[in-house]
Amino acid sequence: MEITSSSCNKSKILVFGGTGYFGKHVVRASASFSHPTFVFVRPATPQMPPSSLQLRGEFRSLGVTLVQGELEEHEKMVSVLKQVDIVISVLPVSAIPDQIKIIDAIIAAGNIERFLPSEFGCEEDRITPLPPFEAFLEKKKKIRRLLEASTIPYTFVSANCYAAYFISLLLHPHDPRPDLVVYGTGEAKAVLNWEQDVAKYTIKVANDPRTRNRVVIYRPPGNIISQNELISSWEKKTGRRFEKVCMQEDELIKLSQSLPSPDNIAVSILHSVF
Repeated sequence: MEITSSSCNKSKILVFGGTGYFGKHVVRASASFSHPTFVFVRPATPQMPPSSLQLRGEFRSLGVTLVQGELEEHEKMVSVLKQVDIVISVLPVSAIPDQIKIIDAIIAAGNIERFLPSEFGCEEDRITPLPPFEAFLEKKKKIRRLLEASTIPYTFVSANCYAAYFISLLLHPHDPRPDLVVYGTGEAKAVLNWEQDVAKYTIKVANDPRTRNRVVIYRPPGNIISQNELISSWEKKTGRRFEKVCMQEDELIKLSQSLPSPDNIAVSILHSVF
């Protein structure tokens, strides 16, 4: 298969996991910046939900090339990688260890100018979270250490918290209720970055020579906010008052110990953030 493009002087970008929650934003951002954009996707099946087929149709309308294949198809990945410049992985949590297959293919191809592994959350080398979250982060750290020991140019992106996801979790705008849970005192500051903005920053970072073999942390001052400030803004916007139900740190710790996976990971993330 030959990848061609009419775009000049633009890096060619290949995305793994481009049909996922955050991945679709990365693909759209890449196309919006006129990069020849390619997405490695699983072959379509009759069981595929209409929303997935619709997303693939949207990508094609943006000029994105869909490459159908599996991560187990080493030679196919190598042949595609040889025709692009930058690789961005936004694979889901369950597939984080599978990035080793991508790394092996990148090494075999030998031409990739930058690889961004699937990170986009907290800066995992700087925090000590509760055990369930720590076990999850260890999988990401393993990928980091592999890349640092390799000759592959990389960039690790820490985007902190996805704003749309956390606002939905904290404020329930689509599921109105009279009370809202506040973790801790509600004064801890979190960095909430809109998914679309994170995607646009990521495309720019992937093409910036200054970010080669570096960790990039997205922390715009205007996006730093506490739960109490967020709730106050929501009350002003909606004209409603909400009862605050406080959940203290010891309750979160107990839940992280008693809940099954992946619920214990979600609780541990909340503990880490707030």
